[in-house]
Amino acid sequence: MKLLKIVFLCALCVLIYSESDSDIWMHIADKNWIANYIANDGIRGLTILLTFGAIFTACGGPRQLIAFTFGFTFGSILGVVFCLLSAITGAVCTYALAAWIFRDTLTRRLGKRYKKFKGFVDTQPFSKVLLLRIFPLGSNLITNLLSGVTGVPVLSFIAASLLGYLPQTIIFVLAGAGVGSASQWQLIVSIILGIVSIALTHYLYQRYKQSLHSEEQLGEHSNV
Repeated sequence: MKLLKIVFLCALCVLIYSESDSDIWMHIADKNWIANYIANDGIRGLTILLTFGAIFTACGGPRQLIAFTFGFTFGSILGVVFCLLSAITGAVCTYALAAWIFRDTLTRRLGKRYKKFKGFVDTQPFSKVLLLRIFPLGSNLITNLLSGVTGVPVLSFIAASLLGYLPQTIIFVLAGAGVGSASQWQLIVSIILGIVSIALTHYLYQRYKQSLHSEEQLGEHSNV
């Protein structure tokens, strides 16, 4: 197992180093440059872009920027697929590093945040991670690290991340695709989905607060 951890870490370091001098780092916010890059480099360019997207999001970069750029470059459907692929790959890499290699170090450094998160996800880890993914104020990087450190089941982590990433991914991909094709309906749909996403987030957060209130009441009755 120790050898596997070393191999995984070395492979990840080589992958990051191989992309460290890529022009994509300087032009990721330039949707026209990215579109031309893919048009000129084909499959190789696509592979590098997906790899970059995974590294970018794994390091805490905003998924919304990747989604908008991919939407402009690839259109609605492929933009959503490629953005989710990059984001999930990046999340799993960060989760794996936290769970397999840096668990002891992160547990000490995260301290109270570790204990608070562990108490939060001990029950219904899928729904709790899903809530954090959908809630727009949550830190993607911290959620990945804490999920790995606290031992959130990997399938629950991936499934919750995939569903939680989907609303904002669709919104920003459609916005990017609408700009790329000058399509007003895609921009309008992205705005409507943004409103729906906010409403859904509010609903889930209220349900979470209600469940906390119910648990507190149950604890008070059990102590009587």
